[in-house]
Amino acid sequence: MSVVRRCFEDIIVRGDIAVADEVLAKDVLFTTVTGAVLRGRREFQHFAEQLRNAFPDISFEMEEEFTDGEHVSTRYVMRGTFQSTLMGLLPTGEEFAVRGIDTFRVLDGKVVEIHACYDTLGQLQQLGVVPKI
Repeated sequence: MSVVRRCFEDIIVRGDIAVADEVLAKDVLFTTVTGAVLRGRREFQHFAEQLRNAFPDISFEMEEEFTDGEHVSTRYVMRGTFQSTLMGLLPTGEEFAVRGIDTFRVLDGKVVEIHACYDTLGQLQQLGVVPKI
């Protein structure tokens, strides 16, 4: 399994935070969907733990992966059920399914940069925390 897939499957879905030491550079940069930049492996691990706590059944259906040298783009469908507080939002018990495309830069077998992009408005609407337009 590629280091990119291990970020999704091992760290986020399975919750094996220690895998980050194997697949992420110590100083990895992670740009979240909000535009915030998390710096370092520990911040990514904290993010993954928060995501898993809020959506304990989180899953990713990988649709395509493109590689061009050190750059990898992954297109996926992310699913989960909102079970615990996240970023001040109270859980609703609602399920979501949204599409996303994340880009990664991999050097010497480790992820050094991640840019996440998925349908956050659709996610928030499906979770019942934002009204549908």
